[in-house]
Amino acid sequence: MYMVFKFSVVFFLSLILISCTSLSWLKFWGDDEEVEFPTVLENITQKVNIIKLWDAKVGKVQSLGRISPSFSGDNLYYINPEGELFAFEVANGRKLWTRETNDQVSGGLESRFKKILYATLDGEVVALAQEDGREIWRAQATSEILSSPVTDGNVVVAQGADGSITGFDLDTGDQKWIHQASVPSLSLRGTSVPVLRQGFIFTGFANGTVAMIYPASGAIRFELPVTINEGTSELERIVDIDGKVVVANDVLFSASYQGNITAIDLLQGKPIWQEKISTTKDLVESRSRIVAIDEKDIIKGFGLSSGVILWQQEGLKLRDLSSPVNVRGNIVVGDFEGYIHVLDSTDGSFIGRKKLSKNPILEISSEGNKLAITDNSGRLFFLSIE
Repeated sequence: MYMVFKFSVVFFLSLILISCTSLSWLKFWGDDEEVEFPTVLENITQKVNIIKLWDAKVGKVQSLGRISPSFSGDNLYYINPEGELFAFEVANGRKLWTRETNDQVSGGLESRFKKILYATLDGEVVALAQEDGREIWRAQATSEILSSPVTDGNVVVAQGADGSITGFDLDTGDQKWIHQASVPSLSLRGTSVPVLRQGFIFTGFANGTVAMIYPASGAIRFELPVTINEGTSELERIVDIDGKVVVANDVLFSASYQGNITAIDLLQGKPIWQEKISTTKDLVESRSRIVAIDEKDIIKGFGLSSGVILWQQEGLKLRDLSSPVNVRGNIVVGDFEGYIHVLDSTDGSFIGRKKLSKNPILEISSEGNKLAITDNSGRLFFLSIE
């Protein structure tokens, strides 16, 4: 009798285990949403050649902010989170020099006007000489900085995690001005990268607003909401703008988490169109499209003037994509399996793919048809798209 009972129990449990995928009523511990998995890649027709020219080891420590490679003339610069700075010759990957800064780097790089700029977790902005990496100046901001400082040749602009944006003199590091935006009590970890275009600074904040700022004085020309904070809980009210904005044809484009993508007329300072989206990644403009990646890694192409969704690519859904970059009219993104994907920005179709690494792609920088890419194992790759 004991053996019969034991066999019945084992048989019943086996049936449950075998058929559990179809027994949704057993999910009493959670909600009714199905678990979604990353999309499996399908074969594509390769229309472009993706050529790896060289690669280099640049450190393995995971960054707490955004650090991207930076082009400047014939050289490429990169700094890792532990503060080791590298200068490479673009043509062949030859290492020109390295420098130990001993900083905890959380934002970088910008390499322009013969200087290299980065920022630290201690809220310092540092300027070095491009020729040899010697320090020129360092200046203190009001909080940690999680994105790259930028410069127009006169002022260095750095955005802090506390909602501040500070202007420093490029030559001396002297603070010229500071603007403070309000920050909600709960927000995502990260900040937008300021963009210098048409004689102004454009950036977004954790409160869901975008600002147009005079770089010489820090005066605000306008500050407008991209998303109105209407959630019923603290989590639902998170509307951070953490990706880069885009400025094209006198229009500012910005998008927020749990909010909208909005086009703002810069001459009149008012919205032209607005569509629903949730994203923390950079926007990019290509061939009269504004390309955005939503929180499920669905890539969408919006009409520049209309806001109409012209195409939607779901072939990389939930693949933990990097921010997109524009490479001569095409869009390039990286994913969690170390692939890079090239999309035609006209219709969102795949035109190229290459397995670059066994590790997730973190950041991509582009210059012409060249790409500098980092993965989370601390490797830097240099590619050409032909």
